[in-house]
Amino acid sequence: MKSPMKNLTIQKKIIIWFSLTLLLIVFLMNTMTFAIANIVLDEDIRERLMNTVASNVEEIEYFNRLDAGMEREQGDQFLKYNNGWLEIDDDFCDFFEGICTALYDEDGNLLYGESPVKISRSKNLAYTSVDSTTYHGEKYYVYDRKLAGENLEGLWLRGVVSKNERINILYNTVRLSFWLLPVLALLTILGGYAITRRSFLPVEQIAQSAREIGESGDLSRRLDIGPGNDELHQLAEAFNNMFERLEKSFESERQFTSDASHELRTPTSVILAQAEYGLELADSEEEYRESLEVIKRQANLMNDMINRLLFFTRLEQGTEPVNMQDTDLSTLVEDICDKQRMLQCKDISLATDIQPGIHVETDCSLFTRMLNNLCSNAYKYGKPHGNITVSLKQSQDLAILSVADDGIGIARENLEKIWNRFYQVEPSRNQETDGGGIGLGLSMVKQIADLLGGEITVESTLGKGTVFTFALKTKNKNL
Repeated sequence: MKSPMKNLTIQKKIIIWFSLTLLLIVFLMNTMTFAIANIVLDEDIRERLMNTVASNVEEIEYFNRLDAGMEREQGDQFLKYNNGWLEIDDDFCDFFEGICTALYDEDGNLLYGESPVKISRSKNLAYTSVDSTTYHGEKYYVYDRKLAGENLEGLWLRGVVSKNERINILYNTVRLSFWLLPVLALLTILGGYAITRRSFLPVEQIAQSAREIGESGDLSRRLDIGPGNDELHQLAEAFNNMFERLEKSFESERQFTSDASHELRTPTSVILAQAEYGLELADSEEEYRESLEVIKRQANLMNDMINRLLFFTRLEQGTEPVNMQDTDLSTLVEDICDKQRMLQCKDISLATDIQPGIHVETDCSLFTRMLNNLCSNAYKYGKPHGNITVSLKQSQDLAILSVADDGIGIARENLEKIWNRFYQVEPSRNQETDGGGIGLGLSMVKQIADLLGGEITVESTLGKGTVFTFALKTKNKNL
């Protein structure tokens, strides 16, 4: 005998399965809702009980005698107590939202109000935190609070609320939820039939693509279910946007960590060098002071670099605009090169050939980071006693910045790869320089060049040196 399910179409099987699954999910959600509501209502009742008792505490005052001129509001109650009078303000809530509040003395005698839970000698006013008790077969929450103040010693307020308050609310919640189950099941069947009739294939495509992305961990991949503007296509677009944001976030986090270590290397080297000079070679107070001044400047530079890295991360994510402003590029390049000379790395000399008066629209902090990276790269891969030349010229409407070194150079097959983030050159080149790969710094250079609206190129001959050239439009023209 054939199973009835075998005679159904795949579409109907999916509708039935989807409906049963959703019904199960709704049932589980209702169960979870019941459990969570139980906890929340329990905490809510406890909190309301404590708040009500605390509020009623403020409505009790003691007077040694009742003066004829004393203001008495309508509804206030006065009780004889301890050779004086207790005034129970009319705002005292002896019964509010199911909570009973009663006033007792220290012997457990009821002075005002009423309580469904009578005080027993074995547990006389002992519920200083909200606790539960059973009285005549019914469960209650009980909270006792001792009054403080002049002539109020020995007085207690007891708040009591039945647990049935919570049970009634839970019952109504559960009853409403289970009334919705048949309606949800019917809507699921009708809606599932309409959707799966025209959307079965896109669903499979989405599931398959999402599964492959999850298994491969490649967030650069995207869901592609063809053209369309229905709900499934919007869902696929939303997933693609989410994957894009996740990819950018993970990449930005990795980039920031690497950039921080790369950028802080230069000022750290200067600080260490000056500290060593001050400790071992300085002979006078003036030399010590000079070393400390250098260290202070470099520490400020490190702090500035950290702030700029944070800014660059936000910039890369598109949360802040590039701060383009009119800049005297000639002066800026000269200042950057002066600071780079402080390193004296491998006894390499840094010469400049800068045409004065070149102005551009650029972001000074980003341009500084780019040129620092290019100079650091030249120092790192330069030969001992070698030379670095930084030149700035104007050609028609372009400012041409070049950083040339006579170092070990870059192999032709690696010229395009050096711009890739985290690219590491061959071990032999790293061993020659003792400085590690150049992938991160040059990747930053490429990104900054693009952000500034310029173009960066590289020419290199293995064993002879490298020239990096950056071209940017100027604000003035050659005469």
